[in-house]
Amino acid sequence: MKIDAIKLSGWRSYDLDGIHIEGLKSINLIIGPNNSGKSNLSKYFNYLKGIAGQELPNGEVISVAAELNESHTWGWEKSIIKCEVSLSHDNSLSEDHKVGYKANEHQIALDCTHDVKSDSSILNLKINNNKLFDDRGQILESLDNCKRVDPTDSINGYCDLKHYWKCFLDSLVFVDPIRHHSRQSDNVQDYYFDGAEIIQELDKLRRDKATPSNWADYKSQVKQWLTDILSEKVINIEVVEDDLSLEFESGLSFSLEQLGTGVSQIVMLLSHLWINRDMNLNVFLEEPEANLHPEAVIKLVNIFEKNLKNHKFFITTHSPSLIDCLNENWAVYRTLKSDEGASQITPNDNVIKYYETLDSLGVKASQILQANTVLWVEGPSDRIYLKKWIDIFSNEELKEGKDYSFLYFGGTNLASFTVLEDIDPSLINMLSTSRKAYLITDSDCSSQTELDNEGFKRYLESMLERVNKADAGCIGTESSLDNYFKVWITGGREIENYLCKDLLFDILIAKGFKRDVVGKKDCRKLLELKAANSSDFIFNQFDSFDKAIANCYQFADKSPLDESTLNNIALSYAGKKVSIAKAVSEKLTKLHCTPYDLQEQITNLVKFIRA
Repeated sequence: MKIDAIKLSGWRSYDLDGIHIEGLKSINLIIGPNNSGKSNLSKYFNYLKGIAGQELPNGEVISVAAELNESHTWGWEKSIIKCEVSLSHDNSLSEDHKVGYKANEHQIALDCTHDVKSDSSILNLKINNNKLFDDRGQILESLDNCKRVDPTDSINGYCDLKHYWKCFLDSLVFVDPIRHHSRQSDNVQDYYFDGAEIIQELDKLRRDKATPSNWADYKSQVKQWLTDILSEKVINIEVVEDDLSLEFESGLSFSLEQLGTGVSQIVMLLSHLWINRDMNLNVFLEEPEANLHPEAVIKLVNIFEKNLKNHKFFITTHSPSLIDCLNENWAVYRTLKSDEGASQITPNDNVIKYYETLDSLGVKASQILQANTVLWVEGPSDRIYLKKWIDIFSNEELKEGKDYSFLYFGGTNLASFTVLEDIDPSLINMLSTSRKAYLITDSDCSSQTELDNEGFKRYLESMLERVNKADAGCIGTESSLDNYFKVWITGGREIENYLCKDLLFDILIAKGFKRDVVGKKDCRKLLELKAANSSDFIFNQFDSFDKAIANCYQFADKSPLDESTLNNIALSYAGKKVSIAKAVSEKLTKLHCTPYDLQEQITNLVKFIRA
């Protein structure tokens, strides 16, 4: 379902005047700093799909429970939430729908209101700005005189509301920052698309004997896309035992389970969009830079634009990496908050507005490849912790953007990186972005023995092999590669293992992070902590923090959690890694920086940046 404009008011940080986004294009970039309200548009439509996803009736307005509380309304004032979505004139519904008012002949708009006080949501339709049904349930009989009558199936437009709304809701796809095909979640409203069904969809495609060319076409196209994005040739894709296997020209093979979050999310999302390539989807993509290298994000969006033209993409971001890709198929909207706290969304339609957007994001020219050292990290939570530790150990003398900057490599994307171009010119050279670079990566080891024996994942092993090869063949008069490039592999499973256990536990059980319930409606169950204090929190050197905190819960009736509930809790914490990192960093002091080899590593890092 193609849409031209959106009006939304009263929702979360959108005040009663609301926001009005028009001139939508193939790629719609919603950019702004943290807490500016850029994600609230996606959250609204996700909410709407969640409450209106059931069978819709004919011949009447659609009324469903709002399932809202005051926190969803502007200023927590329980105000009415209103939304209007203008449909494009080139929408054409199938003959099966038999709509009376066609979009190419009339201005059609989806209209809805939500009332917290009465717990009601009313979904209606506007035809040339006239509501199809009035407050008494009567239908518009004629556009000429706006006469209204009791609805019968002989009245023009009797089924229109159901058909237009169903097509629109079916077109909505939501992709959150934490995506993995093996994730289990019963919270459909929060995670509509998380790749959980993608393997089954692909296996069905593979087994389709009626049209075997579809599977071949899929493999050919997705191999080409991934080769471009990863800068390493993908030679085969196969469904193997309920998983998807990718084989690279280098001889390495990875399943989705083994791939890092960034690469696996690309595979899942592109597969989903290819399977539904003939539909007109509205895809809401949250912060693709959270798990992807900026170059990979740019290539991914270029694929959206050039190869998936039937879909319309709404991409929220606080990264400036996409701004220089603009063309006539893109629209950029800037989000900022007013002095009263209301989010404002305005189009970036001149160069001054682009500069203002960059200013609001804190982006300065000195941050673009001009810092003394570039720190390559896996994701945004790593950046938050490292910046805080650098501040502590440098007495806040070292400044991000001047002395050092961060870039994300995104997990298994590391297989596509190297140092020194003459080692392998097909790979990305980390030293091409700066004269000095520092790679900080999780060991992902599950034991001290595995760490001591360097039992790392293959993509990290191959990177270390390339570094050693480069170091052996690159000796200067007084320096070697080691003077310009260093690697820090965490002394535990992941960077969170360096956190003080007491501090981490206090944050994880604080308001905003602590889980009180699991499930929805009739399946809703109360939870409580069985760990009374941090001394009961079992979080060792090679434990994953999200699973460790999940093990601290039990049902309120004292019964132990089942495996599905444990996974649900762990995944909810994993999805808040960035928020947790921010909360932890606010309380971090040097007294907390004692676990394992953290002091030694940060001291060496600060020394390297200063050199």
